[in-house]
Amino acid sequence: MKIILILLTLFLTSLAIFSFGQSYQSTDTLLVASDSSQLYFPLSSDNVSIDDAFDSSENTWYSQHLFSLKEPIIFNATSRNEIYRFTWLRSFDNAVAIRIERHGDNYYLFWKVSDGKGGYAPGKLIINKQISIDKATWQKFKKCLRQCDFWNLKTNVLVLNDDGAQWILEGKENKNYHVVVRWSPTKEASFYKCCNMLIELTDLNIKSEEKY
Repeated sequence: MKIILILLTLFLTSLAIFSFGQSYQSTDTLLVASDSSQLYFPLSSDNVSIDDAFDSSENTWYSQHLFSLKEPIIFNATSRNEIYRFTWLRSFDNAVAIRIERHGDNYYLFWKVSDGKGGYAPGKLIINKQISIDKATWQKFKKCLRQCDFWNLKTNVLVLNDDGAQWILEGKENKNYHVVVRWSPTKEASFYKCCNMLIELTDLNIKSEEKY
């Protein structure tokens, strides 16, 4: 009886560790930045084809939040996987990063949340999850990208507002990289719908009024 109880305890312990989020390591092959001063987005001096470069302060703001979310830098990643990442920095709500990736014939969704507010200082990682998704879901997302003409959108559109959110969508396919940033896009915009699809694929319970 004691042996059975011990084996049951070991099984439940292993199951708890697995469920807590350790399983993501088996498929999340990208390396997290090693230094909080590293920039997550290209500058004008980088050999990357983008129409606009971020200034240093904007790049630092975004990068510090992504570092706190323990996210990798993807614009110069050597991975052959096709990768898209939505970074959501809301002024008064937790920072969010959602990545969707194709690894050959396998498809994955990763999402992370920090306890820091997007418009303020970065916090610490509080949610770190992943799931496998099917090919149909991947194709639906790619259709969304085509509908918003992602690869041809201007990277940065200047909007002068105090409060709101930065919606940042990156894509890396083969040697191509592109990033698009919009300030609180309208819910009718195709770019909003593309990013919102990623939100809806997660288990994050975010109210409509919080999607600003």
